[in-house]
Amino acid sequence: MKFVALVVIAPSDCETAIKNVAKEAGAAGATIIDAKGSGVEEKKSFFSLTFEGNQTVLLYVLEEGMSRRVLKALKIYIDESHNNGLAFTTPINHLVGLDKVLLHNFEKNIEQQERL
Repeated sequence: MKFVALVVIAPSDCETAIKNVAKEAGAAGATIIDAKGSGVEEKKSFFSLTFEGNQTVLLYVLEEGMSRRVLKALKIYIDESHNNGLAFTTPINHLVGLDKVLLHNFEKNIEQQERL
């Protein structure tokens, strides 16, 4: 069984919607990190204070097949809602400490996909 890390970087106000989209596509839980963005565009300033905009980074550890479904669902959400989000996957070569219940759910999900 292959695992990947699915990373989503998006505006903080999209966090709940992204979690809901990912959950509906099969992702159980995420590690959520508050972040600040730094981009090419000039940021808004108010009395010489620059507003960078708050970002959220959501990190999911998923079975490879499930990650494709979740990524496709996130792409639809990002494209349709015109949010400035970014999502990508990267392979995980070594993994320890994965919850046994979660591992069982991944195996069950793979079996269901093989039947289709």
